Amino acid sequence: MSVASVAAAPGGPGGRGAAWVRWRAPHLLVLLVLAGTGSGATTGAGAGAGAGALARDSLFIVETYEDKPSQQFTHLTVDKNTGTVYVGGVNRLYQLDPNLRPLHTVVTGPVNDSLECSASASDCKGETAGTMKATDNVNKVLVIDYIRSRLIVCGTVRQGSCQVRGLHDINIHTRNVSEAIVANNATASTVAFIAPGPPNPPVTHVMYIGVTYTGKSVYRDEVPAVASRSLEDDRFFEIAVTEVTTSTRMLVNSLARERYPITYVYGFGSEKFSYFLTRQLEDTYTGFPYISKLVRVCQNDSAYYSYTEIPIECKDSQGKRYNLAQAAYVGKPGTDLATQLGIQTNDDVLFAVFSPSDPSEAEGSARPADASALCVYSMKSVRRMFINNIQECFRGKGDRGLDFISPSHRCIETPKTVLATSWWRRLVNTGTRTSSSVGLEGRRAPDGAPWYSYLGRQGSGVSVGSSVAPPRQVMACEAAISLPGLATALETLGWLGYGTCRQSSH
Repeated sequence: MSVASVAAAPGGPGGRGAAWVRWRAPHLLVLLVLAGTGSGATTGAGAGAGAGALARDSLFIVETYEDKPSQQFTHLTVDKNTGTVYVGGVNRLYQLDPNLRPLHTVVTGPVNDSLECSASASDCKGETAGTMKATDNVNKVLVIDYIRSRLIVCGTVRQGSCQVRGLHDINIHTRNVSEAIVANNATASTVAFIAPGPPNPPVTHVMYIGVTYTGKSVYRDEVPAVASRSLEDDRFFEIAVTEVTTSTRMLVNSLARERYPITYVYGFGSEKFSYFLTRQLEDTYTGFPYISKLVRVCQNDSAYYSYTEIPIECKDSQGKRYNLAQAAYVGKPGTDLATQLGIQTNDDVLFAVFSPSDPSEAEGSARPADASALCVYSMKSVRRMFINNIQECFRGKGDRGLDFISPSHRCIETPKTVLATSWWRRLVNTGTRTSSSVGLEGRRAPDGAPWYSYLGRQGSGVSVGSSVAPPRQVMACEAAISLPGLATALETLGWLGYGTCRQSSH
């Protein structure tokens, strides 16, 4: 049975120090507790057997929660202060206590809706009103605003509009946002997270939202692909900063948006930058290949001039490319992993699951194969890679790219060195956005090598795959794991770590 899961740290489920994770799945919540680090090994002889051993040795089911089989879960978040569990699904919101006992349930759909109507539905009159029908409301955003103690919820109906609900009781509905904010169908991606942002970070926080273009409605044309939206009560969910010619948003241009889909996989803030992990075409002129990218913007950039992309991928020891990011998680490393990566235990690490393109489709297709691999990247090295690529552009090497936003131009040499701590200010001044064909590369070594735990203080340190290093240098781990369904279980596997890392040339 497919499950959505919640894992509790040693010392008791639901404790304040627990790290909470999920599997994307239909209708069963399972509370798991990590019992120990273990010392066994998974082998290439049976990924399924390895998964079984993982479940037997390390994780125990404590409690379960199941709604009607017809109900599906799409998102899960846990209050870090209280352990309260919030679940978003199709036509339902759920509030559970730390042991998965139900507290409140809210019915959010079906809703009488139409793609031809605005978010407020005020224009649904005459012939347009005849297009309205009962429509499922699929939860797309479920985010806790800790500063203001509220739950932000967005769904697919009303053009992807949002609501604010109470943390203590989700039945308390305090605000509607009648605007197209998130994707308005079940399959298009939406990623949202709260991090510092304009106008005055780190004091002010904003909601960063990445949304796949869905089309089929004039109301979708002005939905940004990436935006920073205000959380202030008097400007709630407006674009955080809007000037005459600039704003904290990025739109795919009208010529490219139909043929250049961008899938947003994960988003997070780290060290004064905000990031999105995406899947998208390598360029706008060919149908293939699809690759993965890290998108970055400075948190104090009020014009999005610092919007930058670099490719990211994972490779195995035979050079097989795992090009399609499926899931990700940012956490802290344990002592062993931090030592291997040359970082501190309070530094951020990106754990990402990739799949190769399905070989039965065209090479480099958007459809993932069943295989998957987990690679790890220190954010310290990620920042270095961004800086290196931007500096290369300022040295006049390569193109700016991003022609799906605006026409690409050759990089122009500038007379001064771009310093690591101030490059973004020059981007703001020059209006330059950049992408790069030189990206982050991870390596996944063969299955079957010994593994051991790299648990960090939050229980999220995992070492599988590789870190990032400057071009032609790769931090490769000598052990990794590849299991069926790994992409859907990343954050649960985030409890465990595998292998030791080494520096190698590439």
